[in-house]
Amino acid sequence: MAPTGNRMRTDTDASFVEYERLRTVFHTAPLTLAVNVVNAILTAVVLGPVAGARPPIAWLAAIVVVSAIRWVGGRRFLRLVGKGEPYRFWPTFSVLGSLATGVTWGLGAIILFPESESYQLFLALVIGGMGAGALAVNAAHLPTVAAFVLPSALPVAACFFARGAEWRVSAVMIVIYAAALCLIGSRAHCAFGRGVRLQQALEREQRKLGEANARLMEEVIQRRAAEATLHQAQKMEAIGHLTGGLAHDFNNLLQVMIGNLNLIRRVAGDNTRIVKYAEAAEQAAMRGAELTSSLLTFARRQALESVAVDANALLREFEPLLVRTLAAKVRFEIVLAPNLPLCLADPAHFQSAVLNLVINARDAMQDGGVLSVSTGVETLGPPELADNPDANPGRFVRVSVRDTGIGMSADVLARVFEPFFTTKEVGKGSGLGLSQVYGFARQSGGHVRLVSAPHQGTEATLWLPVAEADS
Repeated sequence: MAPTGNRMRTDTDASFVEYERLRTVFHTAPLTLAVNVVNAILTAVVLGPVAGARPPIAWLAAIVVVSAIRWVGGRRFLRLVGKGEPYRFWPTFSVLGSLATGVTWGLGAIILFPESESYQLFLALVIGGMGAGALAVNAAHLPTVAAFVLPSALPVAACFFARGAEWRVSAVMIVIYAAALCLIGSRAHCAFGRGVRLQQALEREQRKLGEANARLMEEVIQRRAAEATLHQAQKMEAIGHLTGGLAHDFNNLLQVMIGNLNLIRRVAGDNTRIVKYAEAAEQAAMRGAELTSSLLTFARRQALESVAVDANALLREFEPLLVRTLAAKVRFEIVLAPNLPLCLADPAHFQSAVLNLVINARDAMQDGGVLSVSTGVETLGPPELADNPDANPGRFVRVSVRDTGIGMSADVLARVFEPFFTTKEVGKGSGLGLSQVYGFARQSGGHVRLVSAPHQGTEATLWLPVAEADS
């Protein structure tokens, strides 16, 4: 038993082939019917003198009426069926119209059959030519061909057969001619069907090929995106290892320097010059220690005390300081989601990360604008965390900082988390603010992402994992 899908496709193919047969027939119908009427007029003119005036006129009127009905029906088919109207009625209409035309010509042959042999030959040739023409234009649909050929030719054969034995050969020849036309029509009918099915199969294969090509292109794009993501992750990981190692060793040296400078300051006693120099050197060493602390945060080697914290409460507590960092022409907005669950984070580093994001947003709005901070809860799955092995899919508390500043290009956006990378002028930025946010998010088991475009502002989003008690 064939699968249902194959049976349905076979039924669809058969319907499509039938539709194509009828479309071909009705598309050529205007020319066919015009020739039919012209031949009828010529036949009436030629046979009128030998058949009397009334029969040719009545017969010609019948030809014209039948042709007009067929023409109107064919126009309707081409106009409506192509728009989705069911066409199951139209095969019957095509066959009946052809049959009506064939019967009219067959009856005309009986009514107008002349006594003169030359006129009889003329009538036989006209009807034979009409049959050949019907085959030529309606070959796609055998029933339409047969419906005209047989009713139009057989009455002529019957008339010849009735004239006597010497005319029976002519009658047989007409019958053989009609049968040959039907046989040729049958072969043309089958060949047309095979051609349409082949074309339909070719179109199906082309569609499949197109779909396969589209899927391949999509896979190539996804693969390239995955490779780019992997490359970026590997680069950031390599930078992290290098930065962390250097920062750790440099931090050890600074701690030794700070300790010795502290001792020098104590031993100097009342020697103010030595104390002054020692304090200046100690302050410089402390700033160096802060720098290495930022690098260690990026490298995820900073000691964090992650606890369950209320991000909304920390932001409310921190809001006055955030407002003081902004210029007067920057409007500050804060939207805190109600019933925000607790998240896992180091409170001090959390506030430092938010401060870094706000400062970067402020610096991007030299001409003023709107800076908004908002919170919420989101669920991140594997696709969103594909480039972040430090975070597990699940629920996260979201903290977003959005500005209406100058935005960033794609090239800048790709390097924005790298240590010491900055677009600010020399002396106006260390390039460690966003790298510190990056390291804090990763070490906290969270995620961070920037979305930006030139002249469209920037949105920095920090996700921190929801505490287990609130999961």
